[in-house]
Amino acid sequence: MSHTTVGDLAQKIADEITEKLPDRIDLRNDFQEAKGDVEFFVDGTCINTRNAENQALWREMKVGVIDKRPGGDSATPSQWDSRELPEPSIVFAFAAIENKEEFQKRCQSEARRLGVSGVSSALGDGAAWVWNIVREVFGKTDECLDIYHALEHVASCGKVLYGSGQAFTDWLDRMRMVLLSEGFSGMDRELSSLLVSGGLHPSGGVAVKSLHKYLDNNRERLNYCERLATGRSIGSGLIEGACKNLVGKRLKQTGACWRLERANRLAVICALLYSNQWRPYWKNSP
Repeated sequence: MSHTTVGDLAQKIADEITEKLPDRIDLRNDFQEAKGDVEFFVDGTCINTRNAENQALWREMKVGVIDKRPGGDSATPSQWDSRELPEPSIVFAFAAIENKEEFQKRCQSEARRLGVSGVSSALGDGAAWVWNIVREVFGKTDECLDIYHALEHVASCGKVLYGSGQAFTDWLDRMRMVLLSEGFSGMDRELSSLLVSGGLHPSGGVAVKSLHKYLDNNRERLNYCERLATGRSIGSGLIEGACKNLVGKRLKQTGACWRLERANRLAVICALLYSNQWRPYWKNSP
């Protein structure tokens, strides 16, 4: 078949899925019957698009995932990257190029479709729009700043302070354990100590203050020690994987450039595949 035929079929199927999916009781029942606590993840990744004036521009495709995951074994901060969490018992993903308000409505609609009124925890990368959506859709919940994003900021500060040698490695190892064990209170102590000790290069002072502000803005989302002890996730790998596999594999191929409507329609198909709902959807379709 020609590329045009395949494209037209994909658009038609996406429209059918969009029309029929809200009425699929079996999807809702499957989610309700799955074991585990409800988690919510949201992130964004940019794809190349072309507007009405035929100009190419990068647009952010927002991605949401609602899943259920059984609790894991208790772990200590030193086991943070070696423990094995149970896989989610069910995953439901969705994606679209939309502004924050439009995507927030989509999150609300998808939550209602699955019968979800609240979540046990929400994980994100620290962007303000992520936490705004979490609060608007699910109210107050246990928010967690993805540990890898937090450590990226710590490492960036350390490189300014110590370069890339052994001193940097030693400092980063120590700060990682402080963050995982004590959260904001420990990092506040360590960073404040650096600032009052004197001797920092001006660029170092700026880096320390920037890191402190970032962590302070997320101070209630740094309860890693408690989450590890109760067998819960501290990383947003599930949504990172969705951005890579749901969006990236199909929509970010070399040379690809999408019209907005086509990109959003294809995201509907990709999300159904990523959610492992492709065969159940067609099996139960009238």
